[in-house]
Amino acid sequence: MSDLLKKFCNWSYHRQHLGKQETDIELVLKDIIGVYSSHPTAPLALHARVRLFGEKEFYKLDEQKLALRVPAMRLTIHMLPRETAHLAFAATVPPASDPVWQKRYSNKARYIPPEDYEEWQRKILQVAVKPITATEIKDATDIPDDKVKTLLNFMAYTGYLLRVGAKSLRSDIISYVSTQTWAGGSFKAVDNEEALAWLAGEYLRAFGPASVKDFQWWAGITAGKAKAAINTNEAIAVDSDYLMLKKDLNAFESFKSPTKDSVAILPQWDSYTMGYAPDGRERFVSPDMQHHVYAKIGATGGNARGVVLVNGEAHAAWDSKFAGTKMTVKLDMFEKPSDQMGKIVEKKFHEIATLLKAKSVVLEM
Repeated sequence: MSDLLKKFCNWSYHRQHLGKQETDIELVLKDIIGVYSSHPTAPLALHARVRLFGEKEFYKLDEQKLALRVPAMRLTIHMLPRETAHLAFAATVPPASDPVWQKRYSNKARYIPPEDYEEWQRKILQVAVKPITATEIKDATDIPDDKVKTLLNFMAYTGYLLRVGAKSLRSDIISYVSTQTWAGGSFKAVDNEEALAWLAGEYLRAFGPASVKDFQWWAGITAGKAKAAINTNEAIAVDSDYLMLKKDLNAFESFKSPTKDSVAILPQWDSYTMGYAPDGRERFVSPDMQHHVYAKIGATGGNARGVVLVNGEAHAAWDSKFAGTKMTVKLDMFEKPSDQMGKIVEKKFHEIATLLKAKSVVLEM
């Protein structure tokens, strides 16, 4: 790794608050733009960044409506700060009239006749004045069971519904609620180009130095839109294609790499590992090891597995499964760790297991 790439590594690690640098969970969520909404990814992503992280602090984000779970980057559901959720939504989710939705919902299993859609949408909104599960919606309405999931999905993409997380850090059983009642009104309308300009600036702040290709991959937009949005911001080239906000340059140049060792355990789909195109990932995982971390989908690579970062660099990928209250962690180590580092990593996974209410944890290497 070159000296400059190592600086990217340390700077990004710092900028992402990795290594439990902060105590304010709301500040962290805002600073990294958002986290993937699913459990346990969302809580574990914040756990890796927030000191003294606990269930109550995480649940408060939903309970006090400090964060909203909406479709955003790459059309995946994100947990975003309430104040900016509408901007990320407007930047990344096509309007209901866009042909992409007709294509997505045109097959026989998903197709809903327009005349039925309006009536069924009205019925769902009538019962979704407070968080309600898909099963409860089926019980409360006469909508065909095989159409409920499709309706809920499309109503979220068109801004009518929000998701609310389960009262369990492990469970991904979600509830749905009307945006009108939960957020105190519909999302404020924002022009797509204006929202993208904002998102590009936030991306460079949180993930820079980064390339236009990185931003395009992260946001899930076209190359043309990505370039235009980046160009609306006052950005400066740090090296070749890598850009950062001009206002951050002095802080970057004067940044001193930490001298203490640091270990961070990131979950699958962490906002950091999902933040870059393949070239941009070199700051934390070398190209020859990326296949351990990313599922291969086409030329761009796919979803990230869990990762163990040691001083900002990936030393292992990991997956886990539960059997009752037993958590089994499968560690894919890139090289044999020192005894001391092995003990630190093991301790970190015991902390995660305790957070997720496991009574025992087994590490398989």
